Amino acid sequence: MPQTSPHTEPLRFSHLPLLFAVICFACGIYLSRLIWIAPAFFIPGIFLCAAICGLSIYKAPRISLLPLAVLFLLLGAFCAESAPMADPQTQLTLLADGTSRTVEGEVGRLSAVRHVESTVPFSNKTRTEQTQQLQIRLTSVSMDDGSRIPLTGGLSLGLYAPLDAAFPFIICGDIVRVTVAMRLPDRYLDPGVWDERTYLLGQGIGAIGSSKSDAVTILRKAQHRSILCRLHSLQQKASTRLIAFAENTPSGFFRLDREDATMLTAMLTGDRSYLSRGVRTGFERTGSFHLLVVSGMHLAIFAGFIFFITRALQIPRGVSTFATIAIAFAYALFTGYGQPVQRSFWMITLFLLGRLLWRERSALNAIGFAALVLLVVNPQALFDAGFQMTLLTVLATAGVAIPIAEKSFAPYLAALRNLWLLPLDPALPPKVTQFRISLRLMVEHTRLFAGRYIAALIPFVVKIFLRVLELLLVSIIIELIMSLPMALYFHRITASGLPVNLLIVPLLGILLPSAIVTLLTVVIAPAVAFVPAFLTASMLHLALIPVQGFAYSTAGDLRIPTPSWIAIAGWMISIAFAIWIVRQKKVAIAAAFMSLAIGAVIAIHVRKTPEHHGQLEITVIDVGQGDCLLAISPEGKTLLIDAGGIVGASPDSKVDIGEDVVSQTLWSRGFNKLDAVAITHAHADHIGGMPAVLENFHPNELWIGRNPDSPAYNRILREAAALGIHVRQHRAGDTFPFGSIGVRVLSPAADYTPKFAPSNDDSLVLRVSYGSTSALLEGDAEAPSESRMVAEGNIHSDLLKVGHHGSKTSTTPAFLQAVSPSYAAISVGRHNYYGHPKLETLEKLENAHAFTYRTDLLGASTFYLDGKHITTATWDKSESR
Repeated sequence: MPQTSPHTEPLRFSHLPLLFAVICFACGIYLSRLIWIAPAFFIPGIFLCAAICGLSIYKAPRISLLPLAVLFLLLGAFCAESAPMADPQTQLTLLADGTSRTVEGEVGRLSAVRHVESTVPFSNKTRTEQTQQLQIRLTSVSMDDGSRIPLTGGLSLGLYAPLDAAFPFIICGDIVRVTVAMRLPDRYLDPGVWDERTYLLGQGIGAIGSSKSDAVTILRKAQHRSILCRLHSLQQKASTRLIAFAENTPSGFFRLDREDATMLTAMLTGDRSYLSRGVRTGFERTGSFHLLVVSGMHLAIFAGFIFFITRALQIPRGVSTFATIAIAFAYALFTGYGQPVQRSFWMITLFLLGRLLWRERSALNAIGFAALVLLVVNPQALFDAGFQMTLLTVLATAGVAIPIAEKSFAPYLAALRNLWLLPLDPALPPKVTQFRISLRLMVEHTRLFAGRYIAALIPFVVKIFLRVLELLLVSIIIELIMSLPMALYFHRITASGLPVNLLIVPLLGILLPSAIVTLLTVVIAPAVAFVPAFLTASMLHLALIPVQGFAYSTAGDLRIPTPSWIAIAGWMISIAFAIWIVRQKKVAIAAAFMSLAIGAVIAIHVRKTPEHHGQLEITVIDVGQGDCLLAISPEGKTLLIDAGGIVGASPDSKVDIGEDVVSQTLWSRGFNKLDAVAITHAHADHIGGMPAVLENFHPNELWIGRNPDSPAYNRILREAAALGIHVRQHRAGDTFPFGSIGVRVLSPAADYTPKFAPSNDDSLVLRVSYGSTSALLEGDAEAPSESRMVAEGNIHSDLLKVGHHGSKTSTTPAFLQAVSPSYAAISVGRHNYYGHPKLETLEKLENAHAFTYRTDLLGASTFYLDGKHITTATWDKSESR
């Protein structure tokens, strides 16, 4: 049997039954996603395996592991198949069609009234207005015939009003009536893109909408408010007062400003609505966003602080555990008790309870216990990124970092306790005893020439050094293990994450308690709040120094595509091997580090290989009401045409189509670089996402036509110059190869002069061909451009990317006849404000016998041109013609 530390549990079922049980349980949940089996079919198998387990434990204990593993695997599959799904809110979904309706319901949550800037569509003009976000539990809706019918579901409602208008005073629990045009949450049907609709359904929200504030009528004020409502009101009141306190405080390093208050609000109350995108981006780029918001680390620090106080007061272990759980629960409720906080709270609770049962010697068993209970309650949490990252963090600490510490410096850190209690020495290992004796001698010799006060600092300095070493070890292990989820979910490897976390985490231990005290004094006794605010501001500004310093370091922030299944399997094997080997002989510490490093390298560098089938691929990416096309030559050269964008968005919008949709789609397919990108014209729905694409994929070339100056367009040109991207201007008549495909520019004309502001006829129109097959990619070109292209001739194409989202200003009969496409693609948003595509255009395409693909209905659509024929595929299902 390998020699292990007294506190390090060996990886055996008899020592860690719940760890092995949860692994098998999780495998069952995963298998249920691959193969559907009715839950009733699992019941006989579960009873049979349970009987075999009982028999084998009694008759043949050595072979009992196999039936136990199968039993938990079946239990995991059964729980996954029988777990209730989120309410699809079907009736509400049918009514969320953009039609204005009057609904009634109870306000469940609401934000504070804020001032925001919004942009008028296709304009640089901004307006400032008041806004408030409400979540309403609907009870009824008025129909077209005037009748009122019951309706259940959740509505996320945005209220808006001019700055000089009175905003209704609404509180949680009020019964309200509002006239609103409800619609479904945005959903981009592209591979790898986050599904907001599914997420909101999990939060009980089935529809979203916006209304003017005067469209709301308060039918009845809240009478018997629930505890959650009262806690939410307290949270909102605290956030508002903290921000008001900061706004009335002079700026300075030791003073809190408004931006500081927004960060503290997110950190203490869980309210992220005040965070600007700039603040979020800085923390995201340094891999430290979890430090900014209420997370498992915050709750763990808070619970650890409470547990430390209770233990310092010599309260019995059981009482201190339950007191910590109770106070942590109260804090979790105060923060809104969202899913991340719920998960963190239950992980901490179950871990503390597990420690009561198994003590410190089985930390992995306590982790297994916590994870098993959470998965039984919610099997789908296994696929939640937050759950995985929380579990991996504690697994990295307890599974690898603690055993390494116990085999190296941890005994010396423990030896610093009661340093002058000599009777302890004989009970310790010889090396540890020698360390204590040497340290005492060092203190005595130093006292002779430096005095007792200086000498007394020596044990403290040694302790600080060992604590820093401990923090460094834990941080390195976590960074290595988190390489896969960072690559898989965020497509980001932050080399700066380690130094930033090393500098911030110790400060967070002081900042969080100080910030809590500041918040309490701002609410209870604002006159003295400046005292704790002084320390809070100092710690926060110190923490921001490394974040701001590393945030825009290009070397420290690498964007990478989705890892392959081989990479995921290799990473899992490396982590499992590290957890096993570190419990063997002491020399295995190096092997464990090597294994973790290999796993990180595999996760980062073994990427999903981009697919190209020896054909010209044209993929119309779903970016809502905008344009984005990906062209891939038969040998794999890539061209992205436009990058979508958000029309009429706030300048501080938390959504970036280029980052959150286009880049995610490209990364999911395995791309980390583009050969070229093209801008058809400078409208926001075509170039709004381009800055993020340039930064993330560093293309070699940027193709442009003739565009007038505009702030957004000029920003792209500046970014291209900063990144060393070669800008090529094209006009009608240009022809050139792109790999093995031919590119012909059809518009703008050589003598074209753009107007003062960007317009649709600025569009760069390309015809790409491979063999005898071709595609005409029209941008937003309208009738004047189309007539010039018809006059130029030779524009027949098998595939037409329809101009201007199917508007009646494009796709003239003469142009459609000249192109004579077999297939047509329309990039268009669902229920968009412009009524695209127009019925007139759809009828013309139907009369031309062109199979038409719309992104609002089918999502991302792909067309393969092999030189002779064209075949099609959509993201969720494929079809060939």
